[in-house]
Amino acid sequence: MMTENQPGAAPVAAPSAVCDRACHPGSAPLKTAGRIGLRRWVQLGFVVGSILTGVQFQRFIASLSDPAATALAPRPAAVDAWLPVSSLMSLVYLAKTGIANAVHPAGLVLFTLILISAVALRRGFCSWVCPIGTLCEVAHQAGQWLFKRNLRLPKPLDVALRAIKYLLLAFFIVVIVRMSAADLSAFIHGPYNRTADVKMYLLFAHLSRTALFVLAALGVLSVLFKNFWCRYLCPYGALLGLASIPSPVAVRREAGLCTGCGACTRACPNGIAVHARASVRSPECTACHGCVDVCPQPGALRLSLPRSKRALSPLLYGLITVAAFVLVSQAFRAFGYWDSDTPRELYRAFYANARNRPVER
Repeated sequence: MMTENQPGAAPVAAPSAVCDRACHPGSAPLKTAGRIGLRRWVQLGFVVGSILTGVQFQRFIASLSDPAATALAPRPAAVDAWLPVSSLMSLVYLAKTGIANAVHPAGLVLFTLILISAVALRRGFCSWVCPIGTLCEVAHQAGQWLFKRNLRLPKPLDVALRAIKYLLLAFFIVVIVRMSAADLSAFIHGPYNRTADVKMYLLFAHLSRTALFVLAALGVLSVLFKNFWCRYLCPYGALLGLASIPSPVAVRREAGLCTGCGACTRACPNGIAVHARASVRSPECTACHGCVDVCPQPGALRLSLPRSKRALSPLLYGLITVAAFVLVSQAFRAFGYWDSDTPRELYRAFYANARNRPVER
């Protein structure tokens, strides 16, 4: 077992005093606190938005349980973002038929936006937007604070475990793509998919012992290892990683300015050997700017377009990301393609049946 303060590849030694100071953990945060803080604020904003969505969805669920209520509380359409499998099915159905269904329209819009952003700007969703990604990041930073380091798996085991998320992704894609348009339509418009959001709520509201154990195990592993869920198990991240491979945006290294100190490699939360590459094309890169921020040599690393000396700064990247989510969601809301057309009576009937079933332990 290795630790995160032991880089996978031996960096070229650099006698520079500037590099010596930057490569030690005590000095790098002083240089980059402002930039790192910007991404933290964006992450916090999306976390707060997710919490508010969850609170409103809980009110919607509570209104379902009140038989005397003449009207249900508004259902927040943004909860569709937590149904990626349903959204993938809707996207495949759209590609096969040209029909954008209205069962979980916000999910289809956001899923498509996230895919397009991965192609255009790499996997920034994972490190700037995704609340699960933020939670995993906080967890491994807590591990660093508690134990002064994170653990690293031996490379052969690390590579083998990373295959899990791609196998899960392959399973979903093969099953969904092979479905006929008629089968997709039947599932998408059926009661199971229409109430998938309520099923998800009930799963976490009434956790079984098995589910609680799995979540606790993932929590512990996320504290010990950097980005355990994202790195090894998340099929959504695997999809975005593959989509980001042709992206024109990448971290680029100027060999003439690089001292080979390895600070960038040590800073990468996904274990990419940044200091050994002319450009980072790995599907594991999440455009977090961590490697760029700790680089002691101005201009040696940058996130940019090909043949461009102009860096895509964290400020610009953050503004583009936030603007895309705000403007796209508001535009589709204005066009009337945002809220689900699922009858509220179906929600109420399903919830009543679910409450009468015994909770599995």
